[in-house]
Amino acid sequence: MVTLSQAKQVSDFLVNSLQPLAVILYGSVSTKGIGEDLDLLVVVDDSEVSPLAVEKAVRRKLRPFYAEFAIDPIVLPVGMIQEHWRKGSPFLRLIQREGRSLYMKDSVRQWLNQATEDLATARYLLEGGFCRAACYHAQQALEKAIKAVLIQAGWELEKVHNIERLVAIARNYSVVVEVSDEDAVFMDSVYRGRYPAEEGLLPTGDPTESDAARAIEITSRSLASSKRTQGAMD
Repeated sequence: MVTLSQAKQVSDFLVNSLQPLAVILYGSVSTKGIGEDLDLLVVVDDSEVSPLAVEKAVRRKLRPFYAEFAIDPIVLPVGMIQEHWRKGSPFLRLIQREGRSLYMKDSVRQWLNQATEDLATARYLLEGGFCRAACYHAQQALEKAIKAVLIQAGWELEKVHNIERLVAIARNYSVVVEVSDEDAVFMDSVYRGRYPAEEGLLPTGDPTESDAARAIEITSRSLASSKRTQGAMD
């Protein structure tokens, strides 16, 4: 049997020896924490070397682990993943839904870049009078900004969307995020899902222009703080 801890050891070995763009765990070890074998998707740069040749090289690198457990690596260049994702690959959709990221190159910067884009989208939507959507994107930007500094502090990425929980996790990691308890409650309350069924049972009404402006201001302050933290640790 193979555990999640052993999966992380294999990922660290691949990162140090091959410098991939990403290592993604899927299968039973990802969903249950233990399984009979280790299923890995290894994402590499596009190159003139065929994906099959790269996969053979990865398998050779992994031979020291084969006496302990079975490993089934799939190695794909990033261009091929992007192409098949656009075509709606069921395999990649499954990994998106159930997989666990063990490593992503330059992940902190990528999270901050996406947070910046979400915040810009929120401002654009507010200017157009779309307050609900502006609040949604402001909350998404804040979530990504906090996750960026947590990942930098060594936190293992979880599928967490609640701002109050992320702020609490940040305290456990001694990470300062410029979000007060009151602001965290506000961001979680003003957030609206993409579908009516996600809004809960209470008829709380749509966010106002004032709500959207406050959400954007909270996120702007926190994102600026996250970028300063990332810059100081580079």
